[in-house]
Amino acid sequence: MSDVIKLPVSKGFGETDRTDKWWAQPLWMGSALTLAMIYTFLRLIFFDGAIHYDNHRVTSPIFSPDIIHLWGLSVPGWANSAMLILWIPFGFRGTCYYMRKVYYRTFFASPTACVVSKPHLVKSMGYRGERGLFVLNNIHRYMLYLAMIILLMKYYDIFHTISFDQNDGTTSFGISVGTFVLAAESFLLTMYVGSCHAFRHIIGGGTNKWRKGFSRLQGKFFWRISSINVHHGFWFWTSLAMVFIGDLFVWGVAEGILSDPSIVF
Repeated sequence: MSDVIKLPVSKGFGETDRTDKWWAQPLWMGSALTLAMIYTFLRLIFFDGAIHYDNHRVTSPIFSPDIIHLWGLSVPGWANSAMLILWIPFGFRGTCYYMRKVYYRTFFASPTACVVSKPHLVKSMGYRGERGLFVLNNIHRYMLYLAMIILLMKYYDIFHTISFDQNDGTTSFGISVGTFVLAAESFLLTMYVGSCHAFRHIIGGGTNKWRKGFSRLQGKFFWRISSINVHHGFWFWTSLAMVFIGDLFVWGVAEGILSDPSIVF
């Protein structure tokens, strides 16, 4: 009969017996999310002028879809499309299962890392599930439907980048660096949405067996989605980073700091 040894557990915020750099991951995650929110706020409110170039041929990912331009909406001069549509990607990402783990750990220290003590306040309150303000996390699957619509409009933006207006009034077709930038962003967003836990459930979460015909095809699709679902966190960060890289590129070209080499056929 073996003896049961109770391991010592340190108490107090950030207290732990771990000797590795357990704080590195939550530190860079929290810093990245904070910088993303600050950048987005400043871009929307103070630096919203240069959001496209070549007469809307290439539009910044943050301000895409540019529904004010596409639908000819009448809005105040200070408004922009991001103010009208960002609640969808923010709502989708903010209620994402992976995102919940990130901000629970980084902003609420619940817990910051495995075998790392919580703050006394968090420990006394305990985990209460998706209640109170966090009940909004339950709208994730509905935000998924809206995010899929936004994603389709992103691909329209890629198609729009291959149309070049000529000086004689005609239109030619080609590709530019902007085409590849928006294509990379759309691909990464597709992988992020496609690896979503809610999307995986829609594909086959309610089916116990896959037999013949469409059901068998559904099963293959489900296992394919499951294989990329494992890397959901990777697609979260890479797609998020590409949104800001794309915005900086479009902003730079629009301001004449960068160029957008193109091949017109």
